[in-house]
Amino acid sequence: MAEHSIAHGTFTVERHYNASPARVFQAWADPKIKAKWFGTSPEDTKEFDFRVGGREYAEGAGPDGASFSFDVSYRDIVPDNRIIYTYEMALGGPRISVSVAAIELRPEGDGTHMIVTEHGCFLDGLDTVKQRQHGTEWLMDRLGEELNQQLAS
Repeated sequence: MAEHSIAHGTFTVERHYNASPARVFQAWADPKIKAKWFGTSPEDTKEFDFRVGGREYAEGAGPDGASFSFDVSYRDIVPDNRIIYTYEMALGGPRISVSVAAIELRPEGDGTHMIVTEHGCFLDGLDTVKQRQHGTEWLMDRLGEELNQQLAS
């Protein structure tokens, strides 16, 4: 029988964006905008129901060619203020993590201070809190690039 383990981890990523909380919120809520920065293609997204109790589900091939799935359940949404969701990820078949994530949007000057906090259970040594934090930081930087591109248009 295979050895099973859980590594618990929590991290926080903070960013300032030169966009209003409403625009940052929209980048999470609109599937066309989210696809530009989140790392999934429109073909990968099988379901996108952005509401409390709604589900987002994507599956496809990652950058290294391994299959992945990302299965989200939205738990709390306050427009322009917060998004809380639970999700699980699988890579190459096995589930690698189960997490709860909270996105906080706070007005700051002419922009938004966004705080992402994730509490995760990383399974069987297939993922780590350090890897997930690195990936989240990369995604939040891509979100910033998308918002900057919108402002320049």
